[in-house]
Amino acid sequence: MTALPDWQSESMPPSQAARRPAPGFREFIQILTDRGNLVRVTEPVHWQYDLGRRTRAAGRPILFENIEDYPGSRVFANGLWSPGAIRLALGLGFDMPREAFLAEARKRIAHPIPPRVIESGPVLENILEGDAVNLLDLPVPQWHDRDAGRYLGTWHLNITRDPETGARNVGVYRMQLLGPRQATVSTSQRSHLALQMAGAERAGQPLPMAVVIGVSEPLLMAAAAGFPGGMDELELAGGLLQQPVEVIRSQPNGLELPAQAEIAIEGVILPGVRVQDGPYFDYAGTPSTNSRALLFEAQRLLFRSNPIFRGASVGMPGAEDHQLLAFLAGMNLVNFHGSASRRVMQNLLFRTRHFSALQWVDRINRKTLMRFLRKPA
Repeated sequence: MTALPDWQSESMPPSQAARRPAPGFREFIQILTDRGNLVRVTEPVHWQYDLGRRTRAAGRPILFENIEDYPGSRVFANGLWSPGAIRLALGLGFDMPREAFLAEARKRIAHPIPPRVIESGPVLENILEGDAVNLLDLPVPQWHDRDAGRYLGTWHLNITRDPETGARNVGVYRMQLLGPRQATVSTSQRSHLALQMAGAERAGQPLPMAVVIGVSEPLLMAAAAGFPGGMDELELAGGLLQQPVEVIRSQPNGLELPAQAEIAIEGVILPGVRVQDGPYFDYAGTPSTNSRALLFEAQRLLFRSNPIFRGASVGMPGAEDHQLLAFLAGMNLVNFHGSASRRVMQNLLFRTRHFSALQWVDRINRKTLMRFLRKPA
């Protein structure tokens, strides 16, 4: 293990840490490597079930470098396996005290930094369009044997613009791969994306969307947070990063994409179409199904040379999705667009890190809801 640079030092004062930008995606993987945290898997691993099982068993950051059927491809998971990992991803010390850490994160979010448009970036190193796009060429895992299929989107960004107001939305909506150019977009009716889609459907138009995989972790943090409508997640990500998110403008639809991303998929959500997503083994530790998921159709595929696919195997108590949500709950930013009482309960259980209790409560809520829906009118 190599010595830590000053900006990673566990004893670094918060005031000094605040002046350091957070690491990029590949830099973060290198930090984990230098600390001895990263597990490298060089023996063959199959994308169906095996990769997910190995991810859940590792309990640490893991990089798969030999995926069956996908020579030369890599998959990274478990990056935020612990509270200390979240601190590292923000450029802070691994053992920074919790209250000082949350205070620093709140201060950064309170001072958003607008993204900076640049002309080019690594994500433009390779571009495929139209019939040349085949999402099955990506090493998309089937994470769990209770999943209905392969999930393209588990730890990614969905970027859209409101067709009526022009407001940008960046979220994290799970996506099941359906074919070479199609995938589901699972979202609740109250989400910002669903509201934007309703506007597009009123106009009888598709909604342009970009799916971005392999970005600096603070971008994912901002996208997963339950910010009020009207707040720009890329600006909030800039605050967390302590520097502007560098973006390039998409040629087909004008969306702004993180230039340093590993993979970006540009396309549209089709109006008036609903499909089934799942079952998917989700954060509550049980399979869930969305019978009214949106349908995304890819038009362009952008990627770095030798890209690293980023994903997550969720549903285990204390897995990285729970770690991220516990961090966000510490700032009261968990919102699954349910009732106000449910949001309060979710934030409390995540904040106190009672992950098993949270899963139990959400399972009970789901069973109650299903019984209600099945009652005759």
